[in-house]
Amino acid sequence: MSLPDVVGEVATGSAVALVSGAVTGGMAWVAVKVRELVHRGTSAERDALITVLNDRGATSEERVARLTPLIRAHLDSHPEAIPEFKALTVTGPTVYNQHNTGNGLFIGGDNHGSLTINHGGRERD
Repeated sequence: MSLPDVVGEVATGSAVALVSGAVTGGMAWVAVKVRELVHRGTSAERDALITVLNDRGATSEERVARLTPLIRAHLDSHPEAIPEFKALTVTGPTVYNQHNTGNGLFIGGDNHGSLTINHGGRERD
């Protein structure tokens, strides 16, 4: 496989991983990851990637399509970054899930059963 083919696949895979990370892990995770990955680039490059990822009006597919050429341009300018982006495509985003059972206060995670949060309002039937 030629270098341009590898770069294209890594750019696409990275775009998919970052978009899925934005959807499942949130923008806080993805903004940190973009800053990590694009540390060789300019702040304008990082901001462009984050803007695409934060576009809530776009579908995941649209975000991947817009993000891929931006990542590709970065990798073309900084081929030494290819292994870092490739690692993202192999490992994918890290998403932590928490499962809670029993009584008490649980912050974050799954809730099984009913949950009503109605501060100062009437309790629903």
